[in-house]
Amino acid sequence: MSYWVRFGGMFLALIILLAPWGLGAAEAPQLTLPQLITLALEFSPEVKASKSEVRFAQEQQNEVKGYYFPQLDVTGLTGVTPNARRPYVNGRNIIYPDPSNRLHGVNIFGRLEAALVQPLYTFGKIAYRDRAAAKNVQVKEAGVEAKRGEVILRVAEAYYGLVLAEQGKDAVKEARTYLHDTRERITRLLAINSPSVKESDKYRLAMYEGGLEKFAAQTEEGAKVAYQALKAMVGYGPGQEFRVPPELPNPSAASGTLDQQIRTALELRPEFTQLKEGLVARQLLVDAARADQYPSFFAAVTAAVAGAPGRDQNYDPWIYDYFNQAYAFPVVGVKWHFDFGITKAKIRQAQAELSQLKHTERSAMMGIPVEVAQAYGKVQENYKASLGLEKAYVNARRWLITSFSNFDMGLGKMEDIFQAFERYGTFRGDYLLALYNYNLATAQLDKATGAYRRQLAAATPAKAPAPTKTK
Repeated sequence: MSYWVRFGGMFLALIILLAPWGLGAAEAPQLTLPQLITLALEFSPEVKASKSEVRFAQEQQNEVKGYYFPQLDVTGLTGVTPNARRPYVNGRNIIYPDPSNRLHGVNIFGRLEAALVQPLYTFGKIAYRDRAAAKNVQVKEAGVEAKRGEVILRVAEAYYGLVLAEQGKDAVKEARTYLHDTRERITRLLAINSPSVKESDKYRLAMYEGGLEKFAAQTEEGAKVAYQALKAMVGYGPGQEFRVPPELPNPSAASGTLDQQIRTALELRPEFTQLKEGLVARQLLVDAARADQYPSFFAAVTAAVAGAPGRDQNYDPWIYDYFNQAYAFPVVGVKWHFDFGITKAKIRQAQAELSQLKHTERSAMMGIPVEVAQAYGKVQENYKASLGLEKAYVNARRWLITSFSNFDMGLGKMEDIFQAFERYGTFRGDYLLALYNYNLATAQLDKATGAYRRQLAAATPAKAPAPTKTK
């Protein structure tokens, strides 16, 4: 009994010790493009920086709103002041024990002043700037959307590049299989002096093998670069691994017409939102600069309390003693600033900035439709190209297989195999490149039209599986 207990304990301990190694060797999770985009947007320092600009703009608006409310200024002073005793009457004369033209000792004093000012009417100085600040918040929020579009496009570029490289690796494996089979045939037939092959076929085959190794190195390094770029964009560390789907998505024709795509861009592009709201903000700032030419009405409460031990209190209402008094009273007033050209120059500056933004809007109205048209044309071009190249490479593969079969039956020549291999390799490579260009053009069209914003709003956040940590 004790023998089995000891054996079972050792077996359990072995399982516990080996469990971490089994977990570490688990296959890395597969991440799709939406999952990688979600991770990248959550991690992106650029998106976070844009959100900080939004918070800064919101606090600027809060600062402007603060001018609607009262402002309290308090000033405290202390120092030395001459001593002073109250005058008294001696007969018909008023005697001043401590006249102001002589010093009769000094003592300290303390004074506290306060002014509580509430704006009443400012001709729009505050209101215009408040509304301009609100528009600036919307401009910065659109900037966050624009930055998201840039991040999404970069993730798509790296993602499609990685999938293309992985498919290229598979193509290399398949080509090596064909070349290996061909070499075996050539070697076997040369050994028996068959007229179906020549000595030069070995050199031609070696030429293909050398070119294939070059392509294999390119795909290997391309996959490494794209993978590291994706890891950096989603914030994965050196020990965190993932994989991507093995094939590029199949193509489909671009939805809608070019005119519809351009209308979508005019509606969704965050740059247009920035320009539209920015124009309103600039006009409001021009109005605010004009309002600075007019007065501001306010209500206020002013108060002060001061005391000096070396000075007697004097309650004569006609005598003002700065060092020994106490008062508080409400007032209503007007403040009007005059200058010789400063305010007018500020108005002209605001008008110039408004004019500059209007020209920028006209430039965008001309440039963005061209950008949309180019992206739309690339989608259509690569969609049609991928359909044709798929047909070409499928039939080239059939040609290659048929050439092998005919050669084995003595009905074909080695030249037929070489020609079929060349055409198959060319058409398959072109097909994969057309697929990559199509998917990348689709991502560029989504950014050019702003359609990615609808996709982000409609999509449920795709939760990515935890990455594998290597040991």
